[in-house]
Amino acid sequence: MSLVKEYSDVDIIVNSFSNLGVDCFFGSDAQEIMVSKDTSVRYFQMMHEQAAVHAADGYARATGRPGVVLLTSASGITNGVTGIATAFSDSVPLIIIAGHLGHDLMKKEAFQELNIPGLTMAITKHAFTINPLNGLINVLKKAIKIAADGRPGPVLIELTTDQTVKDIPTQRQAPAKVNKTILEKSIKAAKDLIENARKPVLFIGGGVIASGAAHDLRKFVEQSRIPVVSSLLGIGSLEAGNPLFLGMLGMHGTFAANKAVHHADLLICIGVRFSDRVTGRISGFSPKSKKIHVDIDPAEINKIISVDLPVVSDAKEFLQTIKRHLNYQQINRNTEIWTNEVVEWKRTVPRFDKSKSLLKPQTVIQLLSKYSNKDTVVVTDVGQHQIWTAHHYAFTQPRTLITSGGLGTMGYGLPAAIGAVAAHPDKSIICVSGDGSFQMNLQELITIVKYQLPIKIAILNNGYLGMVRQWQELFYQGRYSEVKMISPEFAQLADAYGIEGFKAKTAEEARDIIALSFQRTGPVLMEFNIIEEENVYPMVPPNQNNHQTILSR
Repeated sequence: MSLVKEYSDVDIIVNSFSNLGVDCFFGSDAQEIMVSKDTSVRYFQMMHEQAAVHAADGYARATGRPGVVLLTSASGITNGVTGIATAFSDSVPLIIIAGHLGHDLMKKEAFQELNIPGLTMAITKHAFTINPLNGLINVLKKAIKIAADGRPGPVLIELTTDQTVKDIPTQRQAPAKVNKTILEKSIKAAKDLIENARKPVLFIGGGVIASGAAHDLRKFVEQSRIPVVSSLLGIGSLEAGNPLFLGMLGMHGTFAANKAVHHADLLICIGVRFSDRVTGRISGFSPKSKKIHVDIDPAEINKIISVDLPVVSDAKEFLQTIKRHLNYQQINRNTEIWTNEVVEWKRTVPRFDKSKSLLKPQTVIQLLSKYSNKDTVVVTDVGQHQIWTAHHYAFTQPRTLITSGGLGTMGYGLPAAIGAVAAHPDKSIICVSGDGSFQMNLQELITIVKYQLPIKIAILNNGYLGMVRQWQELFYQGRYSEVKMISPEFAQLADAYGIEGFKAKTAEEARDIIALSFQRTGPVLMEFNIIEEENVYPMVPPNQNNHQTILSR
């Protein structure tokens, strides 16, 4: 079939985007994509399909709206699978449009033919197969709604020559409407538990940010004065400087957060999924507490941790409802001693900043925080630098930390930062990476140059796959295997791409180049040489309880 007509399938796709309010999309193939200057839709051509999906993911996390990516068939899809799985794991709304644009789309045993829905079934929320000439705008409208409704996730649209639209539910269905009677009973039960607790703790996750509930959470915490802990993806829901925010929970959680959850008598869990990095040994997770679990996805409740009160609800709806019914004077009276005690844990615990390094990674992150503003969006890769960023950057707003959580995808940071700047051209964007992660998608430096995106890239270079090396040191008696990294001179590499590059080996040099970089209007790469064997602390050993924390070497 030839689509050389008045309108090509690309025209139809772009016009459909424009009609549905999609303002940009990502891909890696530019042969047939000629976006008209008459349309407000922007197209970002990436160098690799995995990076294109990560960029759409970064856009979605930065805005809360579905990111859109166009992939060609066969190797385009297989290259993109890592990005799709990353989004699925973290409940990020994506629209993946796959197929050959401007060509015969599918023939039996044709060149680059692949069973796309079959391959992506386990990592998509829904799939459609459609001929782009047959009502694509209606299918795209449905896909956008499905991707964002309930628990968000990726939706696939496969382009084909077949005249029949196939509607294929895969992993996550749109949730059934919440039974209001059951919800009212759950709210009443939650009210009784919260008002009678002596040692309550709020545990918040990515679901709070996904539902837009950060403002309601802050009001709830202000009135109830219940201490708060967070998962990695929940960071930004509450200001880092709030005395009641104890920090991140889990394997690399703070001393105060882990101790508070271990001693709590009530754990109010909102928008979390209890990954192993949060719980530690399941049998020892918050052993003395009753547990309320609020989640939009009923499949997540009682899946890993048995709870006393399941509440199937959107996080925002739950918080808005419960805060109208609580007796805050009673709560404050019951919890005053506990709250003062856990806040003191936060103040008195050692800061874990002793180091023989001339340049501490913690110092770099603190300087980045100091020289940026509260609206700056920070994107990280995966590894030690991710945890240092979570602990030492003072996040104050939701959707300002963008990182891979569940899948732990190295190489995520740089392309996701491109998606973040596409979402917010007026905001500062920082990409924090490590020498290992950065080399997995560094080809996207040329994309930054092509579009002159003002991303500030900070690479913490310790010459190792740092997190793996740390495990080998602590739990395998220092028997290092395949963790030593060989890297280019990143600052010189940046220059070769046409990006201004700086390098620092001391705290004074780091301060100087960060201050200088934030004065630049264009892209900048900063390389920081940190000590090779610097570890992330605190750390809970694998298969241990969260209160059994290693605080230092």
